[in-house]
Amino acid sequence: MSNIMKIDNKYYDFGTKNKSFLQTAKELKILGIKHWYFMLEVKHPELGVQDLNPRSDTLTAEQQGSIILECKQNIWYYFREVFAVPARGAPMPLEFYLHRGSCAMIWCYQHNIGFMAAFVRQVYKTTTVLGLCTYAFLFDLKNSTIPFMHIDGGKAKSNAKEFREYVMTLPPYMNPFYEMKKPPGIDSIIYKEHKTSIKIIASAQNAVDAEDKLRGDTPYVAFIDEWEFIEHIDSTMSGAAPAIHSGREITKKLGTGRNCIMMISTPGNLETTTGKAAQRMIDATQRWTEQYYDMTENDIECSFQLVSEDGSMEALTMVYMEYFHWQLRKGEEYLIENYNEFAKTGRFAEYRRGCLLERFRGSDSAIFRQEDIDYIVQHERQPEYDIFILKKFHLYVYKHEVYDVDLTSNTPYFDINIPYLIGMDISYGGGSDNTAIIVVHPYTLEIVAELSSPYIGNNDLTELFLALCKLIPHGVFCPEANSPGKVLVDTIQTYGLEYRVYHDPQLDLSKNVVQKTDSPQVAMQKKAHNKQYIGVTVNEKNRKEMFQMLIATVKDYRTLVTSHYLIKDIQNLVIKKDKIQADTGEHDDMVMAYNHVLYVLNFGHDLTRFGIDKTKCTYNTARQAVHDYIEQKAEEVVDNIHLYDHRTYQDQVRDDMLSNDHSSMGFGPDGYDEYGYKYSDYHEYGTHRDELAGNTPYGHKTNTNPYPSLSAGVLKMFVDMND
Repeated sequence: MSNIMKIDNKYYDFGTKNKSFLQTAKELKILGIKHWYFMLEVKHPELGVQDLNPRSDTLTAEQQGSIILECKQNIWYYFREVFAVPARGAPMPLEFYLHRGSCAMIWCYQHNIGFMAAFVRQVYKTTTVLGLCTYAFLFDLKNSTIPFMHIDGGKAKSNAKEFREYVMTLPPYMNPFYEMKKPPGIDSIIYKEHKTSIKIIASAQNAVDAEDKLRGDTPYVAFIDEWEFIEHIDSTMSGAAPAIHSGREITKKLGTGRNCIMMISTPGNLETTTGKAAQRMIDATQRWTEQYYDMTENDIECSFQLVSEDGSMEALTMVYMEYFHWQLRKGEEYLIENYNEFAKTGRFAEYRRGCLLERFRGSDSAIFRQEDIDYIVQHERQPEYDIFILKKFHLYVYKHEVYDVDLTSNTPYFDINIPYLIGMDISYGGGSDNTAIIVVHPYTLEIVAELSSPYIGNNDLTELFLALCKLIPHGVFCPEANSPGKVLVDTIQTYGLEYRVYHDPQLDLSKNVVQKTDSPQVAMQKKAHNKQYIGVTVNEKNRKEMFQMLIATVKDYRTLVTSHYLIKDIQNLVIKKDKIQADTGEHDDMVMAYNHVLYVLNFGHDLTRFGIDKTKCTYNTARQAVHDYIEQKAEEVVDNIHLYDHRTYQDQVRDDMLSNDHSSMGFGPDGYDEYGYKYSDYHEYGTHRDELAGNTPYGHKTNTNPYPSLSAGVLKMFVDMND
């Protein structure tokens, strides 16, 4: 029985029989989403649609019309009450199962936002997209073609066949094929009244052909399956961009219809060209966040107003979303079952990609051991919090130990008394390289936050920097002082925030000699001069030192290398012409941001100026203990060559014997050793041979040498070696 509630002049059914919708609403509520119940909406409760069974044989024509009207205006009702999934052996189709992932895809479709979705296997992502295609086919599109694209034509046809089954499963009054003698063929699925059809598309053989794959028709809605494995997918989408943009503009102008490019896949293989191309596309795409659910339409639109390659503003209405098994109600038994299945055939790479959402690579030119890469990939953490700064850029925060927080803040995730090191690698914001920001705890070396975007222009960079200054009040910024970073330096000097940024001590001296009476020209000259001291200068020499520290960190502290963007960029590193850099077409921006932090922490001048007390660094305890142990052992070991003035140990002993000072041989100031004997009580070097021959008696009548067969030199060596 329905349970209609009115909230802000809208109606919601909290008594729906589809419990998965109620469960999803509850999960979003727990996550702190204010508008957590949106998927329960009912547009026309006055028509009683919430209490009708859409599949009942006793529905009147008026009731059927009410259900169709509700579906047309309310996609959530369609999925909640009408759309069903045919199941073999079941007496009737199964109701649609909603979880956070499918909820995100439906919401994006509803708001004309395309998506790239990477979910674990067997969580109904294909079912959801095909359900969205049926909705577009029935209600949203006219005079249109819905492309179905896959790795090859056969697999695209399989999706089209499944789509046809979903349409045939709908109630008869909603099924356009119901009165046909037989359903349409796979290659000729069309809704004649709306002139909307399905088009099968296979991947291209070369980049030139790929550009034409989606160019012929204006794709308002498209389904691209396993896109991370499609050859030349980057060329395909590049060629389709003008047509997609045209469709988006038409939809926006008319205020009706739908525009959504839907791309789903398991993670690609970063050793292949298709996997690398897909990764580049992902890097250039806005990240999905469930905070969108609480944003206004204007805020949503503004979040996609990013800087394009030529510096203009362009709406990139596409998001990339990931959902792991534990976010989609799959427990440890899910991993165990799938692992056992893949283990039978040794397809462990497919298990890692399909069930753990791992993107990984191994290469002969890689600078890290594969076991280290495997470890950090397998132990990658998922951020606990997502701060949507400026409602454009995601700062992903990882939970760590915090003692003092700002209780007035909506995001109390940082300790207000900790001088976090904030590494920054800054790009020009044209959509190619990323501006990367990483926040590191200086005492534990924990990565507590990171942000990456290729669309941070100069104005956004200024606002972002100021927002981070407020968010992390004692954070010390470590930006690169090279070309793109100079833009930020201007902001730093304008706002007088040099004390918040790592700088050379020369800057402090230089600022002290600035006179208030300086002319504007002199002040400008001094300001320009001071720029060279602000930030971290990267040159050929210290760049090598940075990467050596990175290599040592991954080796010694790989348990602390846990954040998503850093791990991804570490996997991109290769050696080319004796230089460590990102592989062709890849990025190392987050690695460089992290390197700035490591460099400042290890070589920064007088970090107490910024409130950093290096004696509190706990992460270095193990390494220091090992170092001290090695030093101690080195002192205890006798080096037969290097620790003495003479070439050999015996030469050194002979010299000690001939000198008047025998203290180096163990004889004290009183002339006796620890056994109570004088030096003269021992045989001189060489007499041992005569004694053995019987030619010479013991030197002194009272000689009670505890080692009568040893000369003084040999005794010295014996004692030292067996101490």
